[in-house]
Amino acid sequence: MRIGDRTLYTLYTEKHARNQNKGATWCGLRQKDTERSKTYQAEWTFQSKITNPEFTSIKDAEKFAKKVYKSKTWSNLWAKSVEEDVGRIFNNYPTVVQSKSRSKKLAGSTDGKVVSLDLISGLNVYTLLHELAHTLGHMHHGRSFRQTLLTLVGQFMGAKEKKTLKEEFKKKKLHSGDAKKPQEFDKWVETKERLEKMRDDKWLADNASKAILISTPSGRSFYHD
Repeated sequence: MRIGDRTLYTLYTEKHARNQNKGATWCGLRQKDTERSKTYQAEWTFQSKITNPEFTSIKDAEKFAKKVYKSKTWSNLWAKSVEEDVGRIFNNYPTVVQSKSRSKKLAGSTDGKVVSLDLISGLNVYTLLHELAHTLGHMHHGRSFRQTLLTLVGQFMGAKEKKTLKEEFKKKKLHSGDAKKPQEFDKWVETKERLEKMRDDKWLADNASKAILISTPSGRSFYHD
């Protein structure tokens, strides 16, 4: 083992963890939500393929939300979110209100405590479930958000709808299964050394054609680039 391998391995595991849930907060810092656009694209296609029940009013949407909050599914998801962030213990029942945004493209939004729905484009079950998934500690569009959303869709829209949404995520190469585990240290070292050797061998092969054999007065030879 080389000096510094342990440090490099720690950096590798941290980067691996960040890549498994892009957009999530890491060490207190919010990552760039790089999968948001592809998630939206997958959702638009999904919504064109399914029946998305609409609400008649904000009051109707809030009534549906309360039904969600009373379910075992919500209780389990909320308990899991509290395990990851104890500060969420008081945010288990987000309020549903009318959006004040003037953007015609914004169907819904949330700050984690309040869900705002647009009266024209946001009064439907899927938009509400999307925003509720955010309130469960996933203020991004990474893997954990999609897993939570799929659970809510399966429970409150149906198994068929869940399967369709998952398929659309897959088409966009958006992972929604369990996160991959990082390599064990010994395996990581083995892989790193193999890649380094491949890189060195390639460098030698690329530069061999450029090398010029030069003879020294002593009769010995060396290659000069």
